Amino acid sequence: MYYKRLRLLLLSLCCLTCFIETQAQKDTRARQILDRTAAIFAQGGVQVSFSIQTNTPGSASMKGTILIKGDKFQLETPSTITWFDGKTQWSYLVDNQEVNISNPTPEELQSINPYSFIGLYKQGYQYHIGPLKQYKGNNITEINLQAENPQQNIQHATLYVSNKDGQPFFIKITDCNKNTNSIEINSLKKGLNLPDNRFVFDKKKYPQAEIIDLR
Repeated sequence: MYYKRLRLLLLSLCCLTCFIETQAQKDTRARQILDRTAAIFAQGGVQVSFSIQTNTPGSASMKGTILIKGDKFQLETPSTITWFDGKTQWSYLVDNQEVNISNPTPEELQSINPYSFIGLYKQGYQYHIGPLKQYKGNNITEINLQAENPQQNIQHATLYVSNKDGQPFFIKITDCNKNTNSIEINSLKKGLNLPDNRFVFDKKKYPQAEIIDLR
């Protein structure tokens, strides 16, 4: 369940940077807004605090924080911490004190890395401005994206983006299996100077952890 949610989260964050690369530029204003939003993730490190909810029956909301720098990320939730340094991934299970180490293949990174999808999304999406103008007291622009290819993994996405600075407040995606994933972005800090060691598992901080090397 955790890895499914991780993939959904990163797929959602991917919407912020990858949809704008598509060739189906159906709405010039929507394109400009998405360019502005994507620029937030291209200028230094970013820290996002979020809560995520899926449409799985009985599933509870999950809160967490993700740090992103280029192709690196660190994702932390109450149950798991995951580091990815661009090559190696470490997933630490808090309750089990267990660390799984792997070197994801390019195909696997398409499910877990928010920056590895850019080429795929050139297959084409239509996007347009939606009707919503305010969200939780903020002036926003709603942007809706629809895949032109019915086989595309992400079929639909809705983003609520701040009119002031392009910050995303809310993302909802629907995949080809009709699964939905809604993310509330509670806070976003951009332009951070994040050292590379933030994206590597430090065994000294987890001396009791059992290491399981899956490489």
